[in-house]
This record gives sequence, structure tokens and C-alpha cells, in this order.
Amino acid sequence: MTHSAAPRITVGVFDADESDQAVRWAALHAAAVGGSLHLVHAFVWTELDVNIDPISGMAGSGFRSAAHSLIQDASDIVRETHPDLSITSEIVDGNAVPVLVEASEESDLLVLGGRGMGRLMTLIVGSKSLALAARAHCPVVVVRGEVGGDGPIGLVHHDIATEVVIRAADLAEAYGRDIHLVVRPETTPEEAQEILAATAQRIARSHPSVFVRDVTIAASDTPRELIHASEDACLMLVAGERSPGAGGKVAAPRQLVNVLRFANTPVWIERD
Repeated sequence: MTHSAAPRITVGVFDADESDQAVRWAALHAAAVGGSLHLVHAFVWTELDVNIDPISGMAGSGFRSAAHSLIQDASDIVRETHPDLSITSEIVDGNAVPVLVEASEESDLLVLGGRGMGRLMTLIVGSKSLALAARAHCPVVVVRGEVGGDGPIGLVHHDIATEVVIRAADLAEAYGRDIHLVVRPETTPEEAQEILAATAQRIARSHPSVFVRDVTIAASDTPRELIHASEDACLMLVAGERSPGAGGKVAAPRQLVNVLRFANTPVWIERD
């Protein structure tokens, strides 16, 4: 992960409403953290052996032209609300996952749309088991639900993850929000208060203006209950778990897959 003065936020751009929501969220985030946007469209048609050339005599036709239109539409969405935001873009031949994994090498954050027919989530959720989140070289945000909510930053507590706590504090400070901590159902009320106090103390050392306002014990360890426990949050932060046999890559546990399926708010997957 990098901590550049102007974070580079890469967005996967596709032909669906969910992609537009991802672009909107990424623009809001870039404005909040003083970052720049990089819009990437994976142009798969060259690998499918189809004719991508324009129709003779019909200006603006053809798959390549359509790809340029997608990028332009995404830029227009950003300009509607953030006219001064720095934007770059590119169209890269190849399948979405490897294209965006490569793009993540030079990124501070990778932003994806949620679900939708033909969308990236159909590639990485389920049979692909969050392949992109596992292979990306930076944190990944999957945008679900409405963007721009005024709720707190929801932080799902993890016993050994450390970077996700500082990330939550960074975001709370940038957004001017509190943090709402969510702990596992087996946690006792006394343990929950201890976790709350320890988390608040740690954050206070580096982010004195950030307030950890509350802790909620999830009713069960199911993804639905984890989501319900932080349903007022504007963003949920979860720690990606590393698999010892995966060369240090972030694993994609079934629970995280289901969290992304049921979430009604953007989900930030932090690499610890």
C-alpha cells in the first residue's frame, strides 16, 4: 500500500448503472482525501475474436468507439459535481480482472461497482471467490447501495488486523465522521467495552479528533447480521484475511463473499 500526497484512485468502468455509482463514490472519496481519479475500461472484445471496427459510413459506431464513450460518460459524471478533480483514463485490451490487478500496482485504492448482469462482480463473486480483491496490490472498495450517506464509518473488528483500524481513523478524519465498531457475536458486553476502549485509545494517539462513538455486538456471525449491526454506516471496513498457502495474498473467505452480496453500503476491503 502506498501513502502518496495525492492518492491515486482507480475505478473500473463498465456499461452498467453500478459502474456509475462506483464513479460517483470514487469522486466523493477523491475530493475528501485530496486524490485523483484514474478511470480504466478493460476492452475484452479483442480477445473474443469479434469485429470491433466501426460500421462504414456510420460515425461513432463500433466497440472501440463505444468504449471511449463509456470513459467519457464516466468523466462527465465526475465533472457534474467535482469539476476541478484531476482525472486520467485509459482503455486496456484484456479481461477485467488481470487488467485491474495490473492497474492496482500503481494505485492507492481500487474501486468497483456492485453487482449487475455482465458486471465485474459476476466475475469475482461466487466461482471466482473475490479473485480481484485477493490479487490486487491495494485496498479494494466495492460500491453497493447509496453513496454520500452521512452515517459513521463502520469498522468490523478483527483480532489480528491492525492496518484496518488506522485506515478507519484516516477515513473518519477525512470525512468528518465518527467510527461505529462492530464485534463478533461471541463477544461478551464486558469484552466489547474493552475492545471499544482499546480501539479508541489507539486511534486517539494518532487521530485525536476522531471519536469511536459506539460498539455493537452482532446478533450472530452471519453476514446479514454483521451488515445489520452497521446499517447506518456510510462505509463498512473489513480486513481481508491472508492465506498462508497463497503466497501472502488476501484470501476470500465465504463470509466476505456474502458480506459483499448482502451489503447495502460500500465495503472497503483492507489489506493488512
